[in-house]
Amino acid sequence: MNIKNVMMMAAMMPAFALAETNSNSAPASVEANDTTIRVNDQNIVIKQDGEQTSVKIYKMNGNEMTKISETQFVDGQEVEKVFVTSPFIPQTLSKRKRSLESHYPTFFFGCSQLPGSRGSMGGNNEMHSRDSKSWEWGITLTSLCFRLSNEMALTSSLSIGQVHHHFKDNYVLSTENGVSSMTPIEGETLKKSYISYNVLRLPIMLEWQKRIGCHDAFLALGPSIEYRWHEHSRYFIGKHKHTETGDINLNPIGLNLEARAGYSGVMLYARAGVTPLLNKTKAPECYPMTIGLGFRL
Repeated sequence: MNIKNVMMMAAMMPAFALAETNSNSAPASVEANDTTIRVNDQNIVIKQDGEQTSVKIYKMNGNEMTKISETQFVDGQEVEKVFVTSPFIPQTLSKRKRSLESHYPTFFFGCSQLPGSRGSMGGNNEMHSRDSKSWEWGITLTSLCFRLSNEMALTSSLSIGQVHHHFKDNYVLSTENGVSSMTPIEGETLKKSYISYNVLRLPIMLEWQKRIGCHDAFLALGPSIEYRWHEHSRYFIGKHKHTETGDINLNPIGLNLEARAGYSGVMLYARAGVTPLLNKTKAPECYPMTIGLGFRL
């Protein structure tokens, strides 16, 4: 049942039912401004109170009216209650609870870092990282939500994006004989130097959410797995782009820990790599970390 059907039913009732006018047969809880419709031995009472609309059904039980059902509509959400006259059954049984949904960003953009150890933040001297110029962007392709309780859900999504890590001091990441290292370019001034790769990411997160006003506030935490491909090490001299290598000993599979918090369609997110970005037996040890902003349409 939805509120449109209720209002349509109320509009059509006069064609086949008699409106209740006898206050003696009305339930005691019915107020004067309530709309009461009598159909056979049942009274249907419609009450409007601000943003809440309630529809109650009473049935004759001996000489008195007994409430057998109540449906409420609040902010577009429907909650139906069934009243059972038995000492062995709880008096109110909820048939429908507020629906929950996942809150992943449709589009996200973040600042990336390459710390040299797991869980740390800031620059990496061995990588000559330029964190202020490093970034990622991406979009969420799809998401899922599995309800656990009134305010908790298990959620997942699939997103695709691209990551750029920039370097300073005229250094580029080069690979020789299968080993990657930071190498200075002599006799030239580099406009910029960076590595880039594409990523497909799948998080599984425990999400708390609560309705505040007209929108949801939410907080989520959980791991994610990502697949990386199409990596390059490139640099610019003036306006000319040079590709140093297409093999940077990138680990194709990575594990992360993610957190996300927001309200309505705006959120902050953070992600820290649990496994190294590069194969540390053949390249400098570094762990990706990102803090960013997401927008949900």
